[in-house]
Formats: sequence, structure tokens, C-alpha cells
Amino acid sequence: MAVLSRVLALRTLTSTSAGLAFSCVNFLACVQLAQAVGGAGGAWIALLTAGLLCSLGAFYFSELNGMYPSAAALRLWMNRAVGETFALTVTFLYLSTILWVIAADTFVLAVTTQAGVPAVPGLVWIFLFLGAALAANLRGVKIAGLLQDATTFTLLGTMALVSLAALARRGFHLAAPFSFGGGPVPLAGPLHFLQAVAVGIFIYMGFEWITPLAEESKDHRRLPTAMFLGLTLVGGGFILFTLAETNLLPASGLAGSLVPQLLVGRTAFGDFGFWLMLAVSVVTALTTFNGGFVTASRFIYACGRERSLPPVFSRLNRHFVPDFALLVLGGASLVLAVLVYLTGEYTFLLGAGAALEAFIYAVAAWCVICLRRREPQTPRPFRIWGGTVVPWIGLVIFTLLSLLVATVNPWSVLFLLGLGALSAYYCLKVVPGLRQKYALPRRRRQPVATEK
Repeated sequence: MAVLSRVLALRTLTSTSAGLAFSCVNFLACVQLAQAVGGAGGAWIALLTAGLLCSLGAFYFSELNGMYPSAAALRLWMNRAVGETFALTVTFLYLSTILWVIAADTFVLAVTTQAGVPAVPGLVWIFLFLGAALAANLRGVKIAGLLQDATTFTLLGTMALVSLAALARRGFHLAAPFSFGGGPVPLAGPLHFLQAVAVGIFIYMGFEWITPLAEESKDHRRLPTAMFLGLTLVGGGFILFTLAETNLLPASGLAGSLVPQLLVGRTAFGDFGFWLMLAVSVVTALTTFNGGFVTASRFIYACGRERSLPPVFSRLNRHFVPDFALLVLGGASLVLAVLVYLTGEYTFLLGAGAALEAFIYAVAAWCVICLRRREPQTPRPFRIWGGTVVPWIGLVIFTLLSLLVATVNPWSVLFLLGLGALSAYYCLKVVPGLRQKYALPRRRRQPVATEK
């Protein structure tokens, strides 16, 4: 049986972590975040706060994945901490978030490219870019990694320069940079700020999806470094962009637009800025598609290997890539992307993603607490200082933030509950039959292949 290749260095792990979070739909999320605080200049502080909270999540993922570095990632350590049924249910639900982000990103990409090239229908761009990312992934993780490096670091540098140049046109004068909005209702300002933080978590969503790449990294102990670097890069890029957009344009002018980044570019630099931000949007979407396919396919591969899905999903091609898993993932992404494009219903995906991400961080915190008690002797290459104090703090904060999203968009919560029920049904009724039908034979442990 073929196994995955250990070829990924820290650079590619970092670019994948940052690229997964650096999605095109984040430009719309930045506008939504600014609206939550009434368009106030302090929106960047909400985004910074969200990044610091996500750093807590990175602590939990780092300790847990260090204990059990595997393509199965969170399913493995949730199984040991909470139980298999819960672990599988949450894993499949968590896996679906990659499809949501890709679908929402394709919608924004289609609208953005149509704004620049109206003669080409948006669906054409969807097929083109999803197909390009899928083709790169089928050629091997090394090729996909090189594409991720090129697109992510080019994107980050360009966006930072554009944001700084836009701020320089106003002499770096920030209008009310510490204002959080407010209103006649008592505590309205703090509540709006917390809602903005909840939205801000969505902007960072995806940085931890590199954990399934533990079996393909040259040294899985570098995954924590990659996650923290990814968070830093994403936070820096979008904080600069949020400062630029809230200083150049009023939130009311951005609220009705599906292409706020193009408006910012045109306002700052005219036609050149418009086309530059369009190019940035395209590269942003490519990083999300490519990184999403890399990580999600490894989740699916691990599920097929452990017979939570049919064993065909664990098949590897000659490039050590789970090709069947990739093709199914690409097809599902395309169908969902077309549905979102035709209906225009993408906003509830933002709320659902933020709620689920906060919930996953809360679950990770609880798993750290449980495994500290159940498996105190298990080696931990990365260990959170302070005992269980930090996990308990995160458990409370992320649980509250997950519930707070319901005040922003209740439809997102209903969507999550429906998906959760379907996932639980599959795990309870379908998985036992699959495992009985495809019982795993005993076999010798095999060495990990290395792609040259």
C-alpha cells in the first residue's frame, strides 16, 4: 500500500496556513466587521483581538497534533479525548467548512472578474480556476506546495504595499482609530465590538487546516511555528487593509458592494488600483482553492484509510496523491460553487464558518484538558504552559463567541444544526456497516515514502 511523501518544509507549511485563511471572501468579511462597529476606525482592533484569540486555538492544535501527528488530525485526538462518534461527527462537519469557503470564494471571484471583464461569464472563471487548482494538486503535493508558496507570498507582499500606499495618500492620518461605534442602548459599543470579533475569527479561519499535513511534512514539529507565522501574516495583511478601507471610504459606501477591494483600489490609485486589486483577488482565490484541496483531500484520505469512508478514498496515484479523494472534493466544490453563484446566498456561510470555527477551538481546548488528565505520560513536543489554565480560558471564550454568532445570523446556526444532524446520522448508521464490509486486515507497518 502506497503512503504519503514527506516533502513539505516550513516555508510551504507557512504559505499553506496563511493561504488557507487568506481567502477572497475575507474582503467582504472585513466590510461586515466594520459595519458591526458602525464603520468605526477601531474595526482593526476587533480584527487584532480575533487574531490573538485564534492564537489560543493554535496553542491547542499544536499540543494535540504534536501528540498524534497524523493525516487524521483532529479526528484522532478527539477520539481519544471525547469518543469516536463525537469525533467523527465533528470531523465531517469540520471538513464541510472547506467546501463553504471555496464556494463563497468562487462567488466573490466570479463577481470580481466580471467587474473587470464583463464579457466573460462568472461561471467560466469558476470552472477555470477550480480546474487549475485541481490539476496542480493531482501532480503531487510538491507541485501544489510550490504553487502555494508563489501565490501566497506574492499576494501578501502586494496587498501590504497597496494598503500602505493607500494610507500614505492620506498622510497616515487615521480617523478615530480607537472608536468602536455605539448607540443609545447601554453597552451597545461593547456588544458590537464582540460581534465584530466573532466575524473576525472567520477571517483567520483555516490557518490550522495544515494539521492533516503532518505525515507529509519533513518535520511535523514545525507545524506550530507554521501556524503562528500564518496567523501573523494574515493578521498583518488584513489589519492594514481594514485600516485603509475605513479611512478611504465610509462603511455605508462599501456595504452594498460585492467588490469592496476594487473600490478601495480605484479610490486610492484610479484604474491602476482597480486592476491591481483585481489581480490580488484572483491570486487570493487561487491560494484558497489550492490549499483547501491539499488539506481536505488528506482528511478524506485518512477517513478512507480508517474505513470511515469507502477504501477507494485512500487510493494514491503515482505522485503519492489521494486522487479519488481530490476528484470527489473538486466535483463537490464545483457543484456548491455553482449553487452559491446562481443564488447569491453566501452571507450565511460567513456566520456558519465563524460559529463552527469558534466551536472547534472550544472542543480543542476541552481535548487538551481531557488528555492532560487521561494521558499525562504521552510525549508532547509542544506543551502549553500554565497547566490547564489556558485551555479553560479558551473553552469559555470560544463557547461564548460561538453562541454570539447566533445574534448576527440565526440562519447560520440552523444550517450548522442541519449539517450536524446529517453527519451524526452517517456516523451512527453508515460507518459501522462500512467497517464491517471493509474490515482492515493485519499488516506490517510500512515506511514513509520520500518523493525526490
